[in-house]
Amino acid sequence: MKFPLNSYERVFLQLKSSKAGRLDRLPCINPTSTATLEFMEATGAHWPEAHLNPEKMAKLGSAAHRLAGLDNVSIPFDLTVEAEALGAKVDYGGGAQPTWPKIEKYILDTSESLELPRDLESAGRIPILAEALKILKEEFKGEVPVNVFINPPFTCLSHYLHSPQKFFGILLKEPEKVKAWMDTLTEASIRIVEVYVEAGADIVTLHEMAGTLISPKHFEEFVEPYLKKLTAKIRCPTILSICGSALRIVDMMVRIGANAIALDEKTSLGQARRKADRIRPNYPIAGNISPKLLCEGTPNQILQAVKEAIAEGVSLVAPGCDFMLETPTENIRHLVDAVEKLSME
Repeated sequence: MKFPLNSYERVFLQLKSSKAGRLDRLPCINPTSTATLEFMEATGAHWPEAHLNPEKMAKLGSAAHRLAGLDNVSIPFDLTVEAEALGAKVDYGGGAQPTWPKIEKYILDTSESLELPRDLESAGRIPILAEALKILKEEFKGEVPVNVFINPPFTCLSHYLHSPQKFFGILLKEPEKVKAWMDTLTEASIRIVEVYVEAGADIVTLHEMAGTLISPKHFEEFVEPYLKKLTAKIRCPTILSICGSALRIVDMMVRIGANAIALDEKTSLGQARRKADRIRPNYPIAGNISPKLLCEGTPNQILQAVKEAIAEGVSLVAPGCDFMLETPTENIRHLVDAVEKLSME
């Protein structure tokens, strides 16, 4: 393979094996939301329209690559897609300042019934994401990986279909009910992801944000088996992204079977690397640059954070979660520049 690699080659080589010496440099990605206020201004793809219009979604989802050199494009920009497709009503905002979409009413707070619509594949915004993925794939095929992230069953159930205050009580008192819901949501996720893969997704990220809000025992019981089933059904590379202090569950994260795991700044990369390597040597790990540092930090602080991540064994340099909306484009460029400068020294 000839150097320099393009972004697609760089990322896919690393997802298949993170052994040194096969890359021109480490990839610099964000497998979650890449939306920022400056990207909205630069592309003319503002919220809430970019949540609902496939052309604008594709423009905003590719801005971090076009304007800052990130090694992937990524959609959507929030975690309400799956719940909306199952019947939840979403508030997209629409005031002078963009706001994150939020659930207006938790459908399982008033009903214990969770049935999948027959037309799930065409429900809510799923067709909009599918069309945006087709647009992105047509432009970036073989050059830049097209990432789509989903709200996996546990996070969707505990924070988007149920109010968290009620859900965690049910988890403790009625575990079999939770498992039945998880079975249903895992089937829903499999069906939704298949639409995305058919539309052109190169990578599917499972953005399991609630994975660190429960004990490792509960993770093993209520999260791991369902993510294993989901991951096994996905016909493209996958990344399992879990925010928060995840060191206690890194071993289970690796065993779930995704092509990589993504961690944030609350988890020591060095310790995570040692745990992962005991299970699968050189297993790809993405992370763990603080989104707050990326938003507010100086070029030197960003450089030092990248230097530390590389020293601790990161495979793909990435922010630990979504870009903060206020993140300057210049700082994302500093991130990419730091990776280019440091990763192959």
